[in-house]
Amino acid sequence: MQNPRDHKVALDRMPTSAPHRAEFRQNLLQRLHLALRIAGRTVQFLGTDGFDGSDHPDGNFAAEKPLAETAMLLYVAGRHAADPALRDLFDKAIHDLVPHARSERMRWDIVRYPSVCLQLATPHILLGKLGRSDARFDALLAESATASVSESHEVVPYRELELMWLEALWRNEAPRPGFVETARKTALGRAIDLLNGTRDDAYAHTHAAMYYTDFGNWQGRLPRPAHEFLDESASVLARALVIEDYDLAAEALMAWPLLSTDWSPAAAFGFRVVASLEDKVGFLPAGRSASSQLLRLDGHDRTKCALATSYHTAYVMGMLCAVALKPDMASPFEIAGPAHEMALVNHLRSLIPSTGAYWERVFASLHTDEQAALAPFLLDVALMQASRRGDAAQMARLLQAAVTHGLADTSLCAQSAGLLTRMSALVARD
Repeated sequence: MQNPRDHKVALDRMPTSAPHRAEFRQNLLQRLHLALRIAGRTVQFLGTDGFDGSDHPDGNFAAEKPLAETAMLLYVAGRHAADPALRDLFDKAIHDLVPHARSERMRWDIVRYPSVCLQLATPHILLGKLGRSDARFDALLAESATASVSESHEVVPYRELELMWLEALWRNEAPRPGFVETARKTALGRAIDLLNGTRDDAYAHTHAAMYYTDFGNWQGRLPRPAHEFLDESASVLARALVIEDYDLAAEALMAWPLLSTDWSPAAAFGFRVVASLEDKVGFLPAGRSASSQLLRLDGHDRTKCALATSYHTAYVMGMLCAVALKPDMASPFEIAGPAHEMALVNHLRSLIPSTGAYWERVFASLHTDEQAALAPFLLDVALMQASRRGDAAQMARLLQAAVTHGLADTSLCAQSAGLLTRMSALVARD
């Protein structure tokens, strides 16, 4: 990876008030520029053989993964490719990706695995939308897409949504009629468990919005009210910041620009956290833990391992900045909202055990009026941590405080109350 000193978009150089449009646009473009630079290195080191990470927690992955994710970054960044700050780097990234995306091995894989041919062809499809079509590869893909076993691989609903999205882009037409019905089966139509759900549940929540909106290009009607989905996104974000899962945090943050909705105070705070951390490290890291494996490697192997463990989160940050550049989006740097009593804010903060997570440092640096807008965020964190400890009494007290201060109308509060009710029923039966 590059030296952090090579990239610095320090937030302390941003105005303390909301930056003017030109200022925050330039800031986001510089962050997107960094992601594109990392993309060039990723294709160079991982685009042929992927990564053999048998000794690493993230494990192995084939080249198809970074190639598809590079194509997604370029697809989203392509909306701003004409900007002088990005044009040359964007064009070079496209040029470098094409031979890998349509390599002989990729052609053979398309032929051999028709049940996943659209996923394998993701780079090809997205390159086509960026003006780099290939009729011969299209013909090959069409043969596999119509094979008798092309639909033999079962997928969960949000992955089905992804396939419909890819097919619509490839055929240059509107998604199939079942697109909306499939969306109803995803987190766009159904709540996820915010207290005890898995990371896969949160991942499905964030990705459903990406595919259903074509990364913000399509603005169709959601299967349920947008505020319900965004309310859950805020809780997903809070959990990600607490456990320092910055990949998930940046994905959760995309929900607001994907749905063309004003940044909530919690979302603006989350953006402040990931942007500040990117400035501090030089790129947005996946999490707090530094791989000891890196210390045992050097040269080419060390660079490859560093990219393999970090490129995805850096890409997500780049995509977040790209969608945040939509013309109708306000600045993500301003934390503004209803001012809650500082007594409540301080009380909630006192109930949250300090873990050294980076959000705690950023929160402490905020102005009082910014902290006062973040009582709902602190309530989310306090409820989730009390639930994880199994502290039902604390959860009940938090819910009472939420009712008193008008903060109880959220999905997390409703799920917390439901959990307490079920726990009471369990105790009564015992």
